[in-house]
Amino acid sequence: MNLQEFVNIHQQTGFQIQNKEGQYFLNRGLLNYAFPQLSISHINKKIVNSLKWKYLITVIKTDFQRKNTYEYILNTNEYEVESFRKRTRTTVRKSLKSCEFKRPPLKDLITDGLLINIQTLKIQKRKDKFLSEPKLWEKYITLFYEQKDTIIIGAYFQEKLIAYAIAYEVEGKQSFHLQHINRDYATYYPMSGLMYVVVNELLKKHNRVSISDGIESFTPMPTLNKFKRYMRFDRVPITRVYILNPILLILIKSIVTFYISILGKRSFKNTMLRKVVDLYQGHRILTQMIKEHKQEPEHVAKVIYQDEMY
Repeated sequence: MNLQEFVNIHQQTGFQIQNKEGQYFLNRGLLNYAFPQLSISHINKKIVNSLKWKYLITVIKTDFQRKNTYEYILNTNEYEVESFRKRTRTTVRKSLKSCEFKRPPLKDLITDGLLINIQTLKIQKRKDKFLSEPKLWEKYITLFYEQKDTIIIGAYFQEKLIAYAIAYEVEGKQSFHLQHINRDYATYYPMSGLMYVVVNELLKKHNRVSISDGIESFTPMPTLNKFKRYMRFDRVPITRVYILNPILLILIKSIVTFYISILGKRSFKNTMLRKVVDLYQGHRILTQMIKEHKQEPEHVAKVIYQDEMY
């Protein structure tokens, strides 16, 4: 589907998406995201100035040369069971043997898919109305279901939908979307089988696949990241920058400067402090990208720029 069709699906389901200088942004309360989130965004100083006072944080993926996070990409022309490591081969084979994989009827996604969503959101401590409110979910999944370039595969156990996965293409970029399972059936590894089947469906269509399984979460998720690598997704360096509200920026900069200048710390093991440093680094990369030179004191730059990736 083209970009406008993708935007329309989300706008029709209640997502707040605005166009600024030809770039779409998705508002999620105090947080704002360049949209689609996995696409490269081209921003300028005018866009930065229009967003920095309106939102607490705006998250943007760019193609700048400095890298500060990773995206999981599978780029291959084959995806056979024998190509996985031993344990992954075992889980994929068990999944394929235990479950039936097929395009689910829309009614199954509307009913069982909703229950799977609610369980997933509860486990992840998230609140997404479009996934958990029956009317919104029905509209959202129906709009996706009708897109000819979208692949939707369900995993069935004893004729019950226990998992589903969506793969879509927007402006030539293929991405996984909403890979959710019923945890009561986790011992059958339905997600392993789903990813295997979806990728092979894409290979039938295109002979070669280059598909994203998302950007590393701001909050570390080592188990999920390990699963992606075991499914042969490469950890590809990318750039994610942040437009910070000026008041928040003052607070973040003060915290970073305090720990570096006053306490002399160069390593941050505390999770919350690590997030603060990541935000500040993303802001500094944005500043460098816009102005093409560093403006921070040298003692701050040492920790922020000491490594390309950490």
